[in-house]
Amino acid sequence: MLITHRIRAYIKQQNTPLSRLLYRVAKWFVYGQLPDLAWIYRPIYVLYRLASFTLQRLLNIFLYLPMLQARLEHYSPGLSLENGFPLIQGPIKIYIGNNTCLNGALSIHGHPDSGCCEIRMGENCYIGWQTGISVGRKVLIGDNVMIAGRTSINAHSGHSPGLDRYQPPVMADLVIEDDVWICTGVNIVKPVTIGRGSVVASGCVVTKDVPPNVLFAGNPGKVVRMLRGDE
Repeated sequence: MLITHRIRAYIKQQNTPLSRLLYRVAKWFVYGQLPDLAWIYRPIYVLYRLASFTLQRLLNIFLYLPMLQARLEHYSPGLSLENGFPLIQGPIKIYIGNNTCLNGALSIHGHPDSGCCEIRMGENCYIGWQTGISVGRKVLIGDNVMIAGRTSINAHSGHSPGLDRYQPPVMADLVIEDDVWICTGVNIVKPVTIGRGSVVASGCVVTKDVPPNVLFAGNPGKVVRMLRGDE
């Protein structure tokens, strides 16, 4: 560290050919780049992506999926994972239906005050990147449910206002019925029921039950319109 400090001081304080050369070298080291060598680096990039994909698939087949299946309450045929292994914490039982896909950047948390809680996901579901699910008593997710990334699902009232005034959170059930589509960045901030076939728009804050077959949007969320059968 002392040597590098002296070199920096020399470059700043001297006006000699050596100091100017050192300055140009340091500037290139920090900001410089090679000329256009795409003809060399394009095949290197392709090989890098192929190796990364192959390694990820091998980890999924031989490590991540078997570990997740071992954590479930029953074997889930057709279960698939994207991008690693999800974070699972707390006293929670997990049931997942057939042909469901989870992103590895998913977190599932069972509240320790619940004693033992559970989450049930149906068949043909997808839960996206950076989604967090906090379980109170039960979180029930139906079949064919699509949950986009950065969704926050909270099935209990949260922690008390201070450690000196601890009160257990109110535990409840949260239900997402069949064929629901929850778009990116939705916040479900209390136990609710989201009705069958509804769409919850991006950025919506859900604080009350959502009727079936509606477009639900806003902060706080409200029914925008009914959905037709072909939508």
